[in-house]
Amino acid sequence: MSIKAAVLGAGGMGKGHTRRLIDAGAKVVCVCDRSREARTRYLDEFGDEDIRGYEDFDEMLDKEEFEALFICIPPFAQNGQFEKAAGRGIHIFIEKPIALTTAVGRNMVCAAQENRITTRVGFHMRQGIAVKKLKKMIADGQTGKPVLFHGHYSCNSLHTPWWINVDLCGGQIFEQAIHVYDMCRNLMGDPKNVSGIMNNLCHNGVNGYTVEDVSASVAGFTNGAVASITANNCEIPGLWVGSFKAVYEKVTVDFKDQNHAVFTYTDVEPVENEAIDSDADPYVDEVEEFLQCIQDGRDTSCNIVEGYKSLCYVESVVRSARMDGVKVPVVSII
Repeated sequence: MSIKAAVLGAGGMGKGHTRRLIDAGAKVVCVCDRSREARTRYLDEFGDEDIRGYEDFDEMLDKEEFEALFICIPPFAQNGQFEKAAGRGIHIFIEKPIALTTAVGRNMVCAAQENRITTRVGFHMRQGIAVKKLKKMIADGQTGKPVLFHGHYSCNSLHTPWWINVDLCGGQIFEQAIHVYDMCRNLMGDPKNVSGIMNNLCHNGVNGYTVEDVSASVAGFTNGAVASITANNCEIPGLWVGSFKAVYEKVTVDFKDQNHAVFTYTDVEPVENEAIDSDADPYVDEVEEFLQCIQDGRDTSCNIVEGYKSLCYVESVVRSARMDGVKVPVVSII
């Protein structure tokens, strides 16, 4: 593909998406990061690609010509870059969460819609082979009614310094477990109300650690389905888990992850099982879909509206948890 792209954020995600863009045939023309050290490491890694580095985003926007922008910065660093790029008609891929507040997320949605740009939010789990199979079954009416979703996210890590500060990352629900909350929405529909609980049990002695390390929520959906999602940062070091189960009237699906699942068809006697096992890279798929949608002049399967709705979901969970589990509505009206 001949699309010219820019990358905002020279860290791990920015490097990963740069490699995927190059492999897809796109041309990465520039990168922006406030850290000189991060820019240097990035430019050294991609020294053969003639990528220009910038410290200031506005300067890059004024001096360079590109059709697509990949926003790969932490949520606290969102400061109008999305809206500025959208105002110039630049198509945008943005990592999750799209913002720390739904008010900021709403501004992004309005900017994208007003300028009719193609957008993609980095919920890569949606691109899994097993997830796509279930989505097609839902669309074809083969699953019957949605009934129940169980989701779990776990790890045991201090991550980067900004991650342990709730004011910078929003918390584990916002920054990590949102992948599972988004998957719940993707498979079950729109949540109507939610009750959440969260605590910091294992990291009280860690200086500056203000992020919750255990949480749980129960939600009711507009279609009558129910969901429960748990998360913690106290499990097995070095192991990141995002697993879930989706129960429907005619099929139950146990997901080890987005690519590995067992489909149990309960509308036949005896019940039948089908295992899905794939090594496909969902990160590659989401980047390729975004580039293809730009060329086709259409929006992606996970656009900025989807990112905003999942942000509304997790914001409601956290709001409920701060009120000791009081049930609150999930409102995602733009």
